[in-house]
Amino acid sequence: MKLYKKLILVVIITSIVINLSFVNTLYAASFSDIKQDAPYAEAVSYLADLNITQGIGGGLFGVGKPVTRAMMTVFINRLTGYSSSAEKLKITPSAFKDVPKNYWALGDINLATQLGFAHGVGNNLFNPEGNVTYIQALGFILNALNYKNLKWPDGVLQRADELGLTKDMSYKPDDVITRENLAVIMYRALFLKLQ
Repeated sequence: MKLYKKLILVVIITSIVINLSFVNTLYAASFSDIKQDAPYAEAVSYLADLNITQGIGGGLFGVGKPVTRAMMTVFINRLTGYSSSAEKLKITPSAFKDVPKNYWALGDINLATQLGFAHGVGNNLFNPEGNVTYIQALGFILNALNYKNLKWPDGVLQRADELGLTKDMSYKPDDVITRENLAVIMYRALFLKLQ
């Protein structure tokens, strides 16, 4: 009887592992610009499965493409589970003069700034189409993880390093972050214990 129970358990576990592998392979394969053995393939698949990030259309994820500040607010709201609240804020005027009332990410920008995940760039501007640098992306993510009021930029870089968000990444803080590298950082952030 014990042998029978062990055999059933092994069959169930093997089935689960095969199904999970198939789902990850299927999702990674659904983006034609992501190879299965790419160092970011698992992160992209996982985030896409959770609807945190999606492709850019045409079966592409957007490898090598920059992330804009507007996109970053969408990702952060989805990462933290607040994206449904952004819908309600689409009708609220923006505090930023460069975010018009019909802007596609208005609700997400409003929400991310209200929650303290994002801040403007000064002079009542948000710069929604501006590209996000590594240091800015880390700032967004650390704010969302409740690591606020870190000294800029050294405190942000140090905390990101301590948490392992940038482990084995070669980057300069002011380099523009790409979609796949942001996916890796967000994926790692999902598995951190919140402060």
